[in-house]
Amino acid sequence: MKIRAGIMLMLAVAAPLARGAGCVHLRVGYMDQHRPPYWMGDGDKVPNPPGASVDLIHDAAIGAGFGCEPTWVRLPVARLKVALVNGDIDMTTIGEQAYYPAEIALPRDKAGNIDLNRALHNTLVVLVRAKDNLPASTNPMQYFQGKVLGAPQGNSYSARLREAGLTVDEGGRDLDRNIEKLKLGRVDGVVVAAVVPAHLKATLDKYKGTVVQLPQPMVNTRLWLAFNDSYYRAHREQVEALWTWLDNNRNRLGYVMQKYRKQD
Repeated sequence: MKIRAGIMLMLAVAAPLARGAGCVHLRVGYMDQHRPPYWMGDGDKVPNPPGASVDLIHDAAIGAGFGCEPTWVRLPVARLKVALVNGDIDMTTIGEQAYYPAEIALPRDKAGNIDLNRALHNTLVVLVRAKDNLPASTNPMQYFQGKVLGAPQGNSYSARLREAGLTVDEGGRDLDRNIEKLKLGRVDGVVVAAVVPAHLKATLDKYKGTVVQLPQPMVNTRLWLAFNDSYYRAHREQVEALWTWLDNNRNRLGYVMQKYRKQD
């Protein structure tokens, strides 16, 4: 009886440990370029700190119950979508598109439509030269028809801007290079995704009033945490929980960005 009691005790102790020991392995792909404050560092190594977007995805995976740290896979921007479709990675960020391959899973509502709430939301704003003296009432979508907008390479929103009839130059790798092109007159404005209103203040301060932000935003966009469809079907519970976590913590990215303020 004592032996049996001892065995029952060990099983009772082991059961909760076994339940907490589960790990749903998640390979997250993201760009191998330095895009502060969202993605920090260049190349395939993940720096410390890694960037606000990496922190957010980490928090979402842990909060959704994946049970272990994600594996971070840094790739050239052009390879991310292909890697997701092929199953070389399990998840990456994808901007709004007119068409999504069947191999990519996005959050859906009860009617089967893409769930717009369970996404990351960005506001696109435009930087211009102060000497151009554009009025505060300037509507960017109208004003930049027939002009050239600079945007960082591989961003998620250029396709949508082109669909709206705008000319987008993605020749500059990052924001600073695009602002230099703006100052040289090679582009007429620079598009930037601003998560929080004060996001660009540190950057604009560097240019001492020569570059300013137009008050009216250009457009609001969405960014999806998209999964490989086979991975989604194998781990539906955790993936759905992650998308719901994003909806419930929609201000989290603005919060985690605070620790990168001094590095902008």
